[in-house]
Amino acid sequence: MRINIKKTIFLAVPFLVLISCSNSEDPQDFNSENESVGWDATNYVLYNEFMQCSAGENYSQAGLVSMISSWRDLGLSESLLGAWGYTSISPEESTFNNYWELSWSSKEEADAAWEEWIANEEALTWSEQSSEILECDGENRDGYDFIFPYDPYAFGEAPEDGSFAAAFSPCTLNEGMGQEDLNNALIMYNAWLDGIDKSQVTGFYAYGLYIPTDVTAEEDFWFGNFHESLEAMNTGNELWQATGGDAKVLIESVSTCGEPEVSNGQVFYDPAKPDFS
Repeated sequence: MRINIKKTIFLAVPFLVLISCSNSEDPQDFNSENESVGWDATNYVLYNEFMQCSAGENYSQAGLVSMISSWRDLGLSESLLGAWGYTSISPEESTFNNYWELSWSSKEEADAAWEEWIANEEALTWSEQSSEILECDGENRDGYDFIFPYDPYAFGEAPEDGSFAAAFSPCTLNEGMGQEDLNNALIMYNAWLDGIDKSQVTGFYAYGLYIPTDVTAEEDFWFGNFHESLEAMNTGNELWQATGGDAKVLIESVSTCGEPEVSNGQVFYDPAKPDFS
């Protein structure tokens, strides 16, 4: 079943999107000079892309940090809202093994930015040089409509060093289930999150839905869980198993999710943080 993401976002808790604190309604305006960045409750859908990457002959953590820093210095598109890298620690490879994620204001803006990138000689030189460290398949990137159905700052800020833990689960709606059923399940999940005793969990947590733009995709959506660390992820999973109750029963009756791909994540670009912009 094809999920209409514009209907998915009307939940009990408004979806949050990173935009300028000015009066502009254009999310890409937050990059403008002398404007601050904040979170505002707006029913706005993002367009996220994933590129599969492989380590080059000269790969190292220091080399990767230098490579990403030089990428940010190239002058990135104002339509780029964020970028993250993932290295899988799951025992078996899957579709989310070693990825670079890019978040855009829309598919049209993403496509326009890629056209500019391909025509930029400095960008092409950077791509050739950086391939010895990390080579990513930008041509065959996968696109998704993306939403945060819950305040990503409800459990605090993400780690200052940009590190986090991520788990991506491929999900399909069960027979007879549809858009409204998914919405109701997410509303109950949000209510469960609201009721968590904060002393039982550690730091940052957020979740998001990725709906494939490829109509031939086997999954109806991917469920992304983001935690402060792998330890915090394990604690959260144990709490969900022990106290999920009716919310867990409802979600599992509406959709079936496969084994998650667990990864170490790292912020590559965040216009709100000087260390990553």
